[in-house]
Amino acid sequence: MTVMRLQDNVTEIARSLLATTAKCQHCGGQAAIEYAEGGSVGLHVCPGRYVSRIIMYGNELDTDRFLGYVRGAARGTQGVEAGDVRVASRYAWDLGLARKSNDIVLKEMYWTQNYRRTKSEDPDRMALFFCANGDSFFVQPLKNGERLCDKCRTS
Repeated sequence: MTVMRLQDNVTEIARSLLATTAKCQHCGGQAAIEYAEGGSVGLHVCPGRYVSRIIMYGNELDTDRFLGYVRGAARGTQGVEAGDVRVASRYAWDLGLARKSNDIVLKEMYWTQNYRRTKSEDPDRMALFFCANGDSFFVQPLKNGERLCDKCRTS
């Protein structure tokens, strides 16, 4: 039997039980979950590559680290403030896991691109996208249809 580190267990639980689709706020299509940072970060991404939500999974989450990660990814958008980040606790009963106790199994820290504070219907507003090659974020006007970051377009 392989011994998993606690974070590996959290990542596996997140991938197997929290890999849901959501309605995309940009196109109305289905945003599927993709993973970054070795699986500890989930992204709701639509076929147009718009990032609806960034989610970090773990037992203990560092708000400053997550905020730095999102700010780095979303550089050039309307800005990310600490109040834009939400935290959710997932319990065994919530995840349908049979465990002796119903303690917290993992936590999710998440940022949604279109919070009410930053909600805008302006098609020229700058928005966050994830490269179709799955390796980087990029910012472009919401109405643009580009699916590749600058680096991938020029190579």
